[in-house]
Amino acid sequence: MKIKPTNSRSSNSSSTASLVYTNKVSVRSSLESNDCYAIDLSLNSTGNHIAVLTIPSTIQLFDAATLKQLSSLSSTSNNFDSADSTSSITISAIQYAYVSPHTLLASTNKNLVLLWDTRTPQQETVQLNGCADEHNFLSVTSNSEDLLVAAGTELKGEENVAVAFWDLRAPINRQLLGYYTESHSDDIIHVEFDRTNSKKLVSGSTDGLVCLYDVGKSTEEDALEQVYNANGPVAKCGFAQYNTVYGITASNAFYVWSTSDDEQQQQTLVQGDTDSDILSKEIPLETSSKVIHHLPSTHSTIVDLLTDNKINNLLPSAFHETKSSWPLLMCDHMGKINITLVSSEQSEPIILSLHSPHSETIRAATTYQSSLYSCSDDGQLVRWQSSSAIDDHDDNKKQAPSKKKSNNRKPY
Repeated sequence: MKIKPTNSRSSNSSSTASLVYTNKVSVRSSLESNDCYAIDLSLNSTGNHIAVLTIPSTIQLFDAATLKQLSSLSSTSNNFDSADSTSSITISAIQYAYVSPHTLLASTNKNLVLLWDTRTPQQETVQLNGCADEHNFLSVTSNSEDLLVAAGTELKGEENVAVAFWDLRAPINRQLLGYYTESHSDDIIHVEFDRTNSKKLVSGSTDGLVCLYDVGKSTEEDALEQVYNANGPVAKCGFAQYNTVYGITASNAFYVWSTSDDEQQQQTLVQGDTDSDILSKEIPLETSSKVIHHLPSTHSTIVDLLTDNKINNLLPSAFHETKSSWPLLMCDHMGKINITLVSSEQSEPIILSLHSPHSETIRAATTYQSSLYSCSDDGQLVRWQSSSAIDDHDDNKKQAPSKKKSNNRKPY
């Protein structure tokens, strides 16, 4: 076991392309108000629209390039008015479908998953009906073929919690296809399908477990392939680079596990925290990973692990310097941000500090090619771009032929 010190090296500007924010917009009704908090976002498959979920429950759509607001989603059959708390709907998570750039999913507290065609934002296209005993859905995802939807529920009673499934090829309104009820014992906070394998699903729960399934199997017992222990309530999980699965806990510890079929390779590759006492107290020696990173506590919140396979487009120089590294987006309560590259090798983490316009904790982020998007408790949606992408864009503009006004005057 190798424990990495907290004095991780910061990458300097000469060796690493920097990120700069190019656009920002507020989701609030006015700049002076504190009436709205941005808690989740999702980018569509073509990278031209981004949806932002806020508290109170609204879903706002923006142009991904300019961040100009396009529309707000609403429902004809569900009340979004938070003033009437008894009948109003609360949305916990949103996600665009993997294939269709116009299909957006939302998990709700009304035993429903809602689907919109964002070209008609005033009416949801489909309502996916939940379990017979009325659950609150906390998380939602669709597979890489847009055929299967999965959603995780809140714990009801002492043991009633499930991952529910719907087949989108079924007739409207789609009824529940089935559910897994044995793998978790508490709220299922996050679910995600693998983008390269439509049958692979992970789920993360406040019971501290991240479960990996092959949903093509006929029973839950057969489908459950791996159970990873995060030793704390899971806040985020998913599939990451190099055939791995990751988990981030509510106490800001992180884990990266191998998904290899070889039992010798099924291990924790790297883990870490922003509090050097957490892992040393909670992790038994026999389950310790290859490398443990105790990260600086100045940016104590781990927002997410940036999992785009083309993440090197965002930080080309940094990834050229490192092998098998995973980028963690981190922040403090004042909105200051860094990207920390952690590796399963002996190298220390590379910390890339960003000049951030955020003023409060970042809640969600996503990447697309050379852009990073983030949203925060301050109600801001921010787009970042790599400086190399901006330079290329400027060079292209300079090289474009200028349009001179024609001189139509006759020579006499």
